[in-house]
Amino acid sequence: MFFYSLKTKFIAVVSVLIVLLFGLTGFMLLKEKSLELSHDIYRNAKSFSELTAEDIVLLSQNYLEQDGFLNFNREIKEIFKKNDDVDRIYLATYAGEVLYDSETEEVAQYTGDERTVSESWMTDRIKAANSSYLLEDGSIVYIKEDADGNEYFVDQNENVLEEGITEADRVSNIVYPYDGKYAVIYDISYENLQSRIDATKTRILILMLLGVVVAFFLSFSMASSVVKPVKALEMGVLKIATGDFASRVVVKSNDELGVLSKAFNKMASDLEVSTKALVYKERVAKELELASRIQKEILPKGKPSVVGFDITGGLIPADEVGGDCYDFIKTKDGRFYLYLGDVTGHGVPAGIVASVANALLYSATNFTSDSKDILINVNDILNEKTAANMFMTMALASIDEKTGVLRYISAGHNQILKFNAAEKKVEEMPTGGIALGMVEDIGKTLNEVEVSMRTGDVLIIYSDGMPEARNMKDEQYGMPMFKRAVSEYCDLVTSDGIKNALLADVKEFMGKAKQADDMTIVVVKRI
Repeated sequence: MFFYSLKTKFIAVVSVLIVLLFGLTGFMLLKEKSLELSHDIYRNAKSFSELTAEDIVLLSQNYLEQDGFLNFNREIKEIFKKNDDVDRIYLATYAGEVLYDSETEEVAQYTGDERTVSESWMTDRIKAANSSYLLEDGSIVYIKEDADGNEYFVDQNENVLEEGITEADRVSNIVYPYDGKYAVIYDISYENLQSRIDATKTRILILMLLGVVVAFFLSFSMASSVVKPVKALEMGVLKIATGDFASRVVVKSNDELGVLSKAFNKMASDLEVSTKALVYKERVAKELELASRIQKEILPKGKPSVVGFDITGGLIPADEVGGDCYDFIKTKDGRFYLYLGDVTGHGVPAGIVASVANALLYSATNFTSDSKDILINVNDILNEKTAANMFMTMALASIDEKTGVLRYISAGHNQILKFNAAEKKVEEMPTGGIALGMVEDIGKTLNEVEVSMRTGDVLIIYSDGMPEARNMKDEQYGMPMFKRAVSEYCDLVTSDGIKNALLADVKEFMGKAKQADDMTIVVVKRI
């Protein structure tokens, strides 16, 4: 039972978290420190070579060539003291002859046969006009300086490299040409880096051990103060589970556990009421879920097949059930209609009206081919059967597949936007009419508009939820931004791409702001 107690688990979890925290922090610190120190070694060695190359050449001319090796060697040792990471220095001529090697001439000057650099790649670096850097992976990077003092990473042929020496690279040696006659070669050691990393590891391990010890004692003390009142709460919960809603717990503290005990006691008295409310809430949630599923079934399952056109639509409801709707209707005699409707408000009442209107449109299109008569018939029924404050704006369009002619009628709906592909501009199409269900006779207000569409032209039908969307600052998306997005994205190849881009543009503007109204769009592209 000891291993299953809350106190033991609390102590174990806190200790493990401390170890993991220190371990992860240590690993990241070591990695970052290693890269930082490694890059510092490169930068220091680079500066060291730039500052000392001329001195080394002058020392060679003044001492070595005058048989003054002792003085030369003394000066070289002073130079070595300026950088602990450079462990070897060569001096060579452009012909490849080695004049000095600090490794073999630490005590006395070399007096044997002429020494030369045998490797061709090293000879190329000595004869180069730019300083070069040999990396541990075997690659060689040159640094070129222009007249303004700007430096560039280049290759042997002075072609600029996209990536030169990064923080992750280690430089093995540096060849610094001087005066067209000499080259000073510096070998770099990383032994000091490793010793510093090892010292850091030791410090991190010590801190981890201290952290575990401190965590153990703190967690033990905290666990003891927490477990006692928790036990009291446990007994109270067991009584509540048996149906004893009169059970109360007593915890004599003013901390969070004291607040929790008071909340528990209140919960016991309110549990019966809350249970009933929960059952009701779950029933409403299931009904809303069912209504949402039914409404989704009404929407088109895919894209319609219309000769010469690429058509799609999309709807993002503000609540589980939306007041917007759209559909593509193809009658038995081959006629094609599409519409987008927007009921006042949103939620279940608006969703019911939208569903009724959808059914009425399907019915009306089978009785008449005149778009105006279709809307008049739908208006008559909605005006008769819906509440006075419930009405629906709508844009109804028809396409003649034989002629490719598109016509539409607006019943109080937003202005349709047309993207003129040839001129790359957005046009606002004529609007008009009165919303369906608002008045008895709307026939005189309806006007059918014929739209001339050429290849690449796009027609955008939308609900007001898109331009009226607001962000966290309560700023409105607005028609100027919407028209800008239409102009920017209507060059996309497919109607799906255009639809998705326009909806995404509005959602990006909104950020985390709550959606206040349904957003619906239908995209018609001439192909």
